[in-house]
Amino acid sequence: MKRDFHSSLSSLLPSVIPTCETPVDLCLIIDSSGSIRDNNPPGAVPGTSNDNWQLQLEFLSDLVGAFTIARDSTRVGAIIFSETVSLAFPLDRYDNKEDVQRAILSLAYIGQTTNTPQALIQTRTECFNPANGDRPNVVNLAVMTTDGVPFPPTRRTPAIEEAAALRNAGVTMIAVGITTMIDVDFLREMSSPPQQEGQNFFTATDFTALSSITRSVVEGTCEAVVESEYNVIHVTTNFRFLHVVHTGSANP
Repeated sequence: MKRDFHSSLSSLLPSVIPTCETPVDLCLIIDSSGSIRDNNPPGAVPGTSNDNWQLQLEFLSDLVGAFTIARDSTRVGAIIFSETVSLAFPLDRYDNKEDVQRAILSLAYIGQTTNTPQALIQTRTECFNPANGDRPNVVNLAVMTTDGVPFPPTRRTPAIEEAAALRNAGVTMIAVGITTMIDVDFLREMSSPPQQEGQNFFTATDFTALSSITRSVVEGTCEAVVESEYNVIHVTTNFRFLHVVHTGSANP
């Protein structure tokens, strides 16, 4: 039976970020392109609270804080991308929240162009890889943060195609766009159905506004996870049922 979404939230107080109890394999896809610090506010010091890169990392740290992180619960990995793309840490490296948050907050800034297609490819092939801790019958969740669009523009269509490939592989996708430079139509293509703003993709006017949408992103993410978990259980149960019926019919 499908669980009520609110059963996955530990609190509905406005000042408290809810928690998502459903175990997931969560891969963060983190934009580290040059435009992030190029658009720092005047006087911003890299690595401090007014630095756009630092604000993005703090937002992601708060986001993973909504999950119970352990070997047998939620696992977190991270892909960081600019022109170069790398698996910053795999799903099976850390088994507690504090270590994951520390790893996120210590990620080094790159500052090149925006190779979104390759980031999506490596999320699918490296982050969601059994050799790196991806588990069967656990919801695969990807959360992308970006401050713009792929660059050069010829990468837009390949990025949309690679996002579709991730979804077709069974990954639930949440996208977070930051600044007014975001192409909302592109951001929508980076998310899972029903691809609605405030549910599967989110926007913040600038990096300082990320903290104001943290709760909404967590709630939308938890709801998507519960829905995905229900689908996984439903498909698995139906498969087992059909398998039993087939076996029984072979031996009347």
